[in-house]
Amino acid sequence: MPQPPNVKSATRALQVLEHFEFIQRPASLVEIAASLEWPVSSTSLLLRTLCQMGYLNRDPNTQHFAPTMRLPLLGGWIRAGHADGHALATLVAQAHQKTGFSAVLSTRHDLDVQYIYVSRATAQGFDSRRPSAGTLRPVTLCAAGYMMLASETNERIALLARHAAAVSQRRIVLADLMAHVEAAREFGYAWQANTNTPGIGDVAVRLREDDPFGQALVLSVGAASAVVQERHAEIGRTLLDLVEGFSRSLAVR
Repeated sequence: MPQPPNVKSATRALQVLEHFEFIQRPASLVEIAASLEWPVSSTSLLLRTLCQMGYLNRDPNTQHFAPTMRLPLLGGWIRAGHADGHALATLVAQAHQKTGFSAVLSTRHDLDVQYIYVSRATAQGFDSRRPSAGTLRPVTLCAAGYMMLASETNERIALLARHAAAVSQRRIVLADLMAHVEAAREFGYAWQANTNTPGIGDVAVRLREDDPFGQALVLSVGAASAVVQERHAEIGRTLLDLVEGFSRSLAVR
């Protein structure tokens, strides 16, 4: 279904800002339009509006656009415990560097896990779906979801599983789901392979810090199913060590 014009404009404005987060450098009008596959004319109008609002600045010499400090100031009040956005982004980057796999920071969005920050690696041994911020995955079918469900009661998980199955029209075997959740509770990390998508798996741990509204934050990495099946304990330990070090670093600030 086509989006209303005002909704489409809002979506595109956010996509421009996310594009700068991805490239982390100034960019020209033509480059931005080509990267996002938009007409130059409408891209120009959008960039001009973002400049007028103070979110972008245009260098008169190079004609390149770049974000202003209004962006970090806009979200500066949003923290997970003592962690700001920069600290969380650094944690995700470290998970990527330590494991060599795409790393993701996620939160709960109703019946789904939603990616809020991604450090993407080149896929090895599987066809990547190129995850990005905003991507949704069923909370009952991914490792990040298992970690989020681990703090729920078993009764609540059973209700959620029935609701998710009805909404998605996809069969969810409660015994299998509970086995994943119980393992997450026991070992401190969750993993799955082939549960949601053939050939792909992930390993996840929960941060000790929730977001300002009490939502859990989960760090995960994705890899080929065979890799996850063979190395989930090693990867889980790496992620747990990163999260423990992250919490210690916040405590001494």
